[in-house]
Amino acid sequence: MNVNNNNHKKNVISLKAPAKVNLFLEILGKRDDGYHEIETIMQEIDLADSLQFEETQEGVTLECNDKNIPANQDNLVCKAANLILEECGIKKGVLINLEKNIPVGAGLGGGSSDAATTLKALNSLWKVGLNNEELMEFAAKLGSDIPFFINGKTALCRGRGELITPVEVRNRMDYIILFPRVHISTETIYKNLKIDLTKKRKDVSFFLDALKYSESVGIGKLLFNRLEEVIFTTYPDLLQVKHSLEFFDFCGLSISGSGSAFFGLCKDRHQAEAIKSKVELSGTGNVFVVTNV
Repeated sequence: MNVNNNNHKKNVISLKAPAKVNLFLEILGKRDDGYHEIETIMQEIDLADSLQFEETQEGVTLECNDKNIPANQDNLVCKAANLILEECGIKKGVLINLEKNIPVGAGLGGGSSDAATTLKALNSLWKVGLNNEELMEFAAKLGSDIPFFINGKTALCRGRGELITPVEVRNRMDYIILFPRVHISTETIYKNLKIDLTKKRKDVSFFLDALKYSESVGIGKLLFNRLEEVIFTTYPDLLQVKHSLEFFDFCGLSISGSGSAFFGLCKDRHQAEAIKSKVELSGTGNVFVVTNV
């Protein structure tokens, strides 16, 4: 966590909020509470939003460089700040500046990461004293992916995403991220999901072993996302994008979360940079070279 708290006149903290990719995502069923039971391996990457938190007298104010993002109290960042204010009886306020770098509606967890970062930052700024377990409980009240970002790195997430087990990763992992400028609603994808109980479920244990013992080539063969079928049915153009990316020599290729961002696992940074140049020429979308955190 990168903290900048050197301003003596103002109480200010600056943090990065990293994106994530889903290396493995299986849907186990529909829960009684309406959520889906999932089993997923999430991994933080070094594509990140930047947030600055300045203590004020009262209220929560959000400013954002992306005018397409509502900077109001419905934003997850504001909801996270208000949750701490209300639950912990804080009599202070905050001005939050959010610089968006993670594409929205891409399945990269930008909004969830911003919310988790807000919880961590305000816990420090306001000296609330919550431990990580308590922060994760707060995060679970806000959304399914948010608890993962409290500790981040690489983790196996179960339940609706809030049951977190850290995962050991042997090697550095270099990726190409392609955001095809299609904004997907997670809610829409899960609403369109039809669970086929006759399909054999993928066993996550093979992937966990690969992360611990294998190089990128071995890991890439195991990338898996159960949501791909419904994503491509709902957004057929994205299937064409995937086909175009299959021409490149990735160790593995998948779509992150509920989409629309694709990620290709590369042998190393050099290969990732070389492929990035070629993908950019296609004009398919925004391309990033990233590494696991």
